[in-house]
Amino acid sequence: MLFREPRQPSQDEWLTGPDRGPDILPDPVPSLDEELEATHQRIVALEFEVHRGATEHQRMWRHINRLERQLGSLLAAQLDRRGDLAGAQHCEHQELSRQTRTLVEQQFQNFSRQYSDRTDLARHRPNRERTAFLMSQLIQHLLDKRPASSWSIQQSLRLADDPGTEAAINRLRTDCVALAERIAKIDLAHEWSYTYTAGAPLDPERQDAWASCDPEAPVSFVVAPAYLVDGRIYGRQLVYTA
Repeated sequence: MLFREPRQPSQDEWLTGPDRGPDILPDPVPSLDEELEATHQRIVALEFEVHRGATEHQRMWRHINRLERQLGSLLAAQLDRRGDLAGAQHCEHQELSRQTRTLVEQQFQNFSRQYSDRTDLARHRPNRERTAFLMSQLIQHLLDKRPASSWSIQQSLRLADDPGTEAAINRLRTDCVALAERIAKIDLAHEWSYTYTAGAPLDPERQDAWASCDPEAPVSFVVAPAYLVDGRIYGRQLVYTA
């Protein structure tokens, strides 16, 4: 007896047979308008998220700024209650005190070195002492709350009637007026202290010896005053010793 090998059904038979599966159709291709609409929706969603993030960022910054102001107020209140801590106003005076020392040691000293030989003021003094003495007189005139005119100061220092001299004094006067205005804007009691005792030893707590003066020698006169705020020394006197 002969046996035949079973024949495999053809593709058509698979597709048309009683046990065939459901028809599988390809997904429809979206139109260009549909793709544009979907992209537009995604952009709208992203814009919404960005706007919400920016709003939250601004809200957080406002909150941080409010906390910083509150912290600043608390610190300021603590500083006001403690005399051993320096507040913002005291820090401003410290800076102005340093600027005053620079003004004295540079501009005032340069002027006095240049003009000490052009005046008969304290002519009997040695040259170095005469320069320091001219500085002391000029500083007293210009650090006054209402300094006199440059011409008046020039006459008081017995300097020759020279336009260049008056212009040099006027430049110093302008710097000193600006310094006085900045000091006045700070709501704390400020004063210049010229108090000293001639012939007394230098007091290192409130005095510094001027330039090359011997700090062990007795005090002769004040070159530049001390910078005081509420009675506290922010800048010591500069004194000439001999």
